[in-house]
Amino acid sequence: MLRALRDRLTYANVVATLALFVALGGSSYAAFKITGRDIRKHSLTGRLFKANSIGGRAIKERSLRTVSRARNAARLDGVTAERLLVRCPQGTVPVSDVCIETQARPPAPYSSAAAACEITDNKAHPGRRLPTHEELMTAIGAYGITLASGGELTSDVYPPKTPEERLQVLYILDNTGNVGVTSDTAAGAKAFRCVADPVN
Repeated sequence: MLRALRDRLTYANVVATLALFVALGGSSYAAFKITGRDIRKHSLTGRLFKANSIGGRAIKERSLRTVSRARNAARLDGVTAERLLVRCPQGTVPVSDVCIETQARPPAPYSSAAAACEITDNKAHPGRRLPTHEELMTAIGAYGITLASGGELTSDVYPPKTPEERLQVLYILDNTGNVGVTSDTAAGAKAFRCVADPVN
């Protein structure tokens, strides 16, 4: 009987039998395969997904936490974002794009006033300067700033007309914006205040 079976066993018979088994196995696999159409939206939990297989709009970003290996993600070189915000130095307030001192300083000639501003905070920052006419005018009335009696110096200057004449400096006379010109001398001394750039 075994010899009769072996006589009928040909290459064609073996291949045909194998093909039959593969076909039957394939159809049974196809019958149990699940596709995306078989799954209802939002019915699968995160544990059922393969790791790193979803992204984009499928993730609610607000629900994500900082990755444990990225504890410094909200810092820059160890400094928090809050520390990097620009702010005005103590004793100054923001006016336009600068910080202006809230209190006027005692009267001084223009060159002495400019030097006093320049050395203020110059070890930690670039120092300060006298305000322009526009900056001082903008500051009047802001944050309760009022001009000192007798007016205040600006950084606007006019060159002398003769070698004997001293540098002429524009100053604001009063809170309404009237202006005058004074010389860079002790007799021409006026009150002043400095401006600084915002700092971190």
